[in-house]
Amino acid sequence: MRRRVTALAVLGIGAYAVFMVALLPARFVVARIALPPGLALREVDGTVWSGSAAASWSSGGSTLVLDTVQWRWRPLALMSARVAYDVEAHGKGIDARARVARGITSSSVEGLELHADAASVATTIPLASAWQPAGRVDLTAPSLTWNGRELAGRAQAQWSDAALAISSVRPLGTYVLRLDGAGGPAHLALTTPQGALRLSGDGTLEGLQRIAFTGEARAEGPQASALMPVLDLFGPRRPDGSRALRFP
Repeated sequence: MRRRVTALAVLGIGAYAVFMVALLPARFVVARIALPPGLALREVDGTVWSGSAAASWSSGGSTLVLDTVQWRWRPLALMSARVAYDVEAHGKGIDARARVARGITSSSVEGLELHADAASVATTIPLASAWQPAGRVDLTAPSLTWNGRELAGRAQAQWSDAALAISSVRPLGTYVLRLDGAGGPAHLALTTPQGALRLSGDGTLEGLQRIAFTGEARAEGPQASALMPVLDLFGPRRPDGSRALRFP
């Protein structure tokens, strides 16, 4: 009987502590944590449980502004030893939502959907921003889990009606990058469903940071000659007229 009372007391104290932390003002918490370099939050409102803020991400002289970032804690995730939040973000030319979670040994994202103008996405990539891309970018990931070394799950990024300021050919094409992971390095595959500028290749992603990729870029159809300035961005011409894609 005494053991049962002790267990219930410990459980009650733990539950009380969790709820007290969740009810902390979000502004209080944000002021005391180290944010990633380049990330700034303002107009923070609500609690750790449920709140909102405006955010900006600066990189290489460019800044991506999100007018609203909203989060809502999912307490039932604690039953599987995870801390999880439903997150939505909205800004000029960009909308995103996902459930993000952190467990004891791994992190995960579920139901990720991002829809944005290519110009908005490019503000986070200095080199891409200089090319002034246009078109629409859609990113989806039903479920991704990683532990710093291994990645499991699927994701797909599609750039539709792609265009660049240096080219009069519009659109250049539609490009799809797929990611498949089953533990260990994830496989990357780049394809061109349609378009005069054809990009293709394969590679691997390890630990969300190390990328190895090889492929090719080539022009096809009556607009091929007009695409030479774009192809020259990828490097020297090979004997078959294509350009090599290689990273790093």
